[in-house]
Amino acid sequence: MAAGRIVPHRTVLRNDVPNAFGTYHDLVRASGSTTYRLGDTFESAVTAYSFPRCTLFDRQLVGVEHRRDPAQIRRDGFEHFHLQVLRSGRMAGGPLGEERTLAPGDALLFDATLPQRTLVADADYVTVTLPRACLDAVLPDARGLHGRILPRNSGPLGAAVLSLARQASGLGVDPGADSALMIADLLASFVGSTRLTGQGRIDEAEIDRSRRLRAELFIDANLGRQDLDVEAVARGIGLSRSALYRAFQRSGGIERAIIRRRVARFRSALLTPYEGRPMKVMAYDFGFASLSHCSRVFKDFYGVAPNRLRGELRGAAGTNAQALRVDRMDAWYRDLNVSPPVSA
Repeated sequence: MAAGRIVPHRTVLRNDVPNAFGTYHDLVRASGSTTYRLGDTFESAVTAYSFPRCTLFDRQLVGVEHRRDPAQIRRDGFEHFHLQVLRSGRMAGGPLGEERTLAPGDALLFDATLPQRTLVADADYVTVTLPRACLDAVLPDARGLHGRILPRNSGPLGAAVLSLARQASGLGVDPGADSALMIADLLASFVGSTRLTGQGRIDEAEIDRSRRLRAELFIDANLGRQDLDVEAVARGIGLSRSALYRAFQRSGGIERAIIRRRVARFRSALLTPYEGRPMKVMAYDFGFASLSHCSRVFKDFYGVAPNRLRGELRGAAGTNAQALRVDRMDAWYRDLNVSPPVSA
């Protein structure tokens, strides 16, 4: 089949948009989850790519809870899996009442037949939704991974999903089956090489997560500082540099965390239709040394230059073909849950 461009479907919502949260709630409800606000601030920028056998969502969210409870499970009968990978920010997820904090690069697998919750304070993350038959073909006991955090340093799963998100807009018209099976194979490899326990974490890891959260809050509040580095963060939260390095060791390092948050906040601003600042001004506001520096980092993370992304967004303004709508979401999830078996 000839290659073609997959059309992205986008929505950008925030507090000052009329009925913004209600619109987002209805979109997420089509996927089988109920949405609740966390705090006073709500922002949502979602880009979706629908393939024949998987759907990918690239999300930047602030102040949102997604919950799937037993009543919803009985009502819609969905059986798909979805995999979440955190790119940057603060989010937690797991079975109801057992949510755990993710580090950047961590993955989290959910089975739609089981209760679950995701809590997003302020995060940039990717979700890939897969038909059950696809995982059953290579990982019959995938249900046992429901709500488990699959750490970044235990294999290439998270990196592969983030890479898929970067390349999604340039993929051919039917990459879905290959992408879904790739993810299923990586999950199977993870199970083969990693022993997961019910707890999954040790006390020292809990301490590191607490320290990492303190650091991330400080970083988010000080992104515009040109002198924001390891020393500034350690001093700002009253922690030694060695303890700070240890807390971020498995998520790529503190320097990488600062860059991740800068580029994520820049992208969130870029995706906001009401944002009037020139890109050069935004680059400085988020702590980049120059617009060219920002552009290089942005392309490294997202696979497209920021000026190209902004041009595409403006070109798509007002076109129904690229609007993320409830009827589209509903059709995608219905299709995923009636997919035929997949051969490994």
